Amino acid sequence: MLPALRLRSIVVGTIWRRLCSKLAVTSVNKEMTVYLGNHQFGVGIPCGAEGILHSVNRLIELKGDQNNLTMLLVDFTNSFNLVDRTILLAEVRIRRPSIIKWVELCYSRPARLYYNEFILSSSKGVQQGDPLWTLLFALILHPLVNKIATQCKLQLYAWYLDDNTIIGDTSEVAKALNIIQAEGSSVVYISTSIKRRSFGHPLIPGCLEDGVFPRNISSPALGVKLLGGPVSLNHQYCNDIVLSHVDKTIHLMNAVKSLKDPQSELLLLRNCTGVSRLCFTMCTTRPKKLQAAAMRLDQHLLQYLQQLITGDDVGFGPVQQRFATLPIRDGGLGVYTMASTSLFTSLQFVTLLFQP
Repeated sequence: MLPALRLRSIVVGTIWRRLCSKLAVTSVNKEMTVYLGNHQFGVGIPCGAEGILHSVNRLIELKGDQNNLTMLLVDFTNSFNLVDRTILLAEVRIRRPSIIKWVELCYSRPARLYYNEFILSSSKGVQQGDPLWTLLFALILHPLVNKIATQCKLQLYAWYLDDNTIIGDTSEVAKALNIIQAEGSSVVYISTSIKRRSFGHPLIPGCLEDGVFPRNISSPALGVKLLGGPVSLNHQYCNDIVLSHVDKTIHLMNAVKSLKDPQSELLLLRNCTGVSRLCFTMCTTRPKKLQAAAMRLDQHLLQYLQQLITGDDVGFGPVQQRFATLPIRDGGLGVYTMASTSLFTSLQFVTLLFQP
């Protein structure tokens, strides 16, 4: 990462390496899901991020008035690139020896990265673009995850790769943070972004003053953003986050217009610049908090379709709008509105919410 230019280098392995790594992941996926247990949701768990978000919001709704509970969000900074490969190989050798030969081939020696006339040596971390990287990171993190789970009595404790969510009694949460700061550096270089949210009141009296938590931990009053979704009892806070996602989508749609190629614009609008960008947001936010955002996006979307189809903005009434937003198999363009899509995502919301 080059902070001054805000550029991040991305390394992509050859197709054969990616294919072999994917086969290795498939061969151990079920066993790894059992080994990682009930606290890591980034590997082998469908809708893991959505499940964490719903669980946290549900717990806040049930116990949001209790002053003795604290929520702590911990995010390791640049952790994937700073994993100790010696420890990584040792963990794989012990826990999943069936793939150790392939992992050693990929990570036992520094990889050579070619940049113009320069050759760079990559000797730390898991490589982005490698299908194995999420599994390897979860594996190397698991001893730390287990130690916190066994030594701290928490009401909710979940990891999604390097994002950790902890909810419990204030003293137990502080204890978990101490373990992360003390033990985590043996796995990855610990440079964390930490947010703390107290239940009942924006701030528990005495927590920071008495040294329970470091003073540099932020303590948002209205809510926090977790895994890209809102965690809050405040309707306006959730609405603002959803609207910010919609505004970014509209900005991208406006950028696509500059192509001046209706076929390419329609293809991008259908697959990656329209409602498809907001599926995660819709699946993790209560339907009533999506209404204002849906109206804004759909208004812009229909105006875009009108310009795309008619060109002169004539002859695109309600009937034409309905036909344009039908599925392709029904004679439409396959461009869906946020209002219609939210009907289906709300069903997934309810399904996730009431899973045991």
